[in-house]
Amino acid sequence: MDPGERIFKALGGERTDRIPTFSLIGDPNIANQVLGREPGGLLEYLNSERGIRFVDRRAHTLSRYFNPFMFFLYHTGIRVNYLMGFDSLWVGYWRFKIRNHAEIEDMFGRVFDLVDDGYGNVYFMYREGLIKNPEEWRRWPRPDIAGYALTGLWMYKILNAIWRKKIALIPFVGPGLWENSWQPMGLPRYISLMKRDPGFAREVIDYFTTLSVACIDAYGKAGARTIAYGDDLAYKAGPMLSPEMLEEFYGASFRQITDTAHRHGARIFIHCCGNTNELVEKFVEWGFDGAHAFEPTAMNDLAEARRKVGDKLCLIGNIDVTHTLVDGTKEEVEGAVRKAIEDSRGGGFILAPTHSHASISVKNVRWMLEAGRRYIG
Repeated sequence: MDPGERIFKALGGERTDRIPTFSLIGDPNIANQVLGREPGGLLEYLNSERGIRFVDRRAHTLSRYFNPFMFFLYHTGIRVNYLMGFDSLWVGYWRFKIRNHAEIEDMFGRVFDLVDDGYGNVYFMYREGLIKNPEEWRRWPRPDIAGYALTGLWMYKILNAIWRKKIALIPFVGPGLWENSWQPMGLPRYISLMKRDPGFAREVIDYFTTLSVACIDAYGKAGARTIAYGDDLAYKAGPMLSPEMLEEFYGASFRQITDTAHRHGARIFIHCCGNTNELVEKFVEWGFDGAHAFEPTAMNDLAEARRKVGDKLCLIGNIDVTHTLVDGTKEEVEGAVRKAIEDSRGGGFILAPTHSHASISVKNVRWMLEAGRRYIG
């Protein structure tokens, strides 16, 4: 069974030859571990007098090369995950521009700081939104929807043509509706507007629904059988909005997203960080075939999730990235894999880390994958 078929069948709750594996790992330090190289020196250059002067003066020109740079990063990330032994990896598209040597800005109004990942590599960290009110949101020069979807599609198609015989590439659509709603404005401001001006909130949601649907439609027409949708709806303590409020404002849009994937015969899963114990049944109602990440440190319980949704939802992830895949022993890694597989029995399951960050140990990831291969899906 090839990797793509393994993932597709698991999302449908079908039996597979072994437990499938999925990755979203893409940090430079992990690539350096796998490829046996040192940090490339970009961070040091950006913080040097020469780098500051060059980048700050030419930020607009340099921004034109962001798409090729992103393609190079994804190509390297795919190679790294293939060498580690994963069945699948998500690849997405997100348009940025360079503000200066220390900041980048996305096309929807977020600012990210360029920081040290702790190992001498550049990492970007969300800092704030730039949009203050509905009038500014309406004037914001957001990207053309069709053009944005087409650029993401071509990046996926080229990468898939290179790698499809070796690792299954899953097109990723994100950030999702909720993240795109509040992050460009900041959470307090957006929540206040949801209460004072719900019509404006629906205007924002409608735009990002149309954008997400256009991207999924493009991937579906290109033959993608599995699609990932990302939206962090929860904190470690629970949902950021109540399930009822999520349904009121976002439910119809989530259904439109999943309906679009299903219309092309594709299966779609949602990536959602935080404690999703109150949301797993909503994932099913919204039409998702699977859900990731079920972070153990956010008190997620795979066995309880399986009890709630039965075989209607493929459970993905659950392997901790704060200890187990950082500095856990081989016995701890194998125990976590065994528990996740047993707790998810009764429906589809895909083994995966809950997220990616620079301190993950490649050795521990390989222990995880080796343990997973011992089980039939």
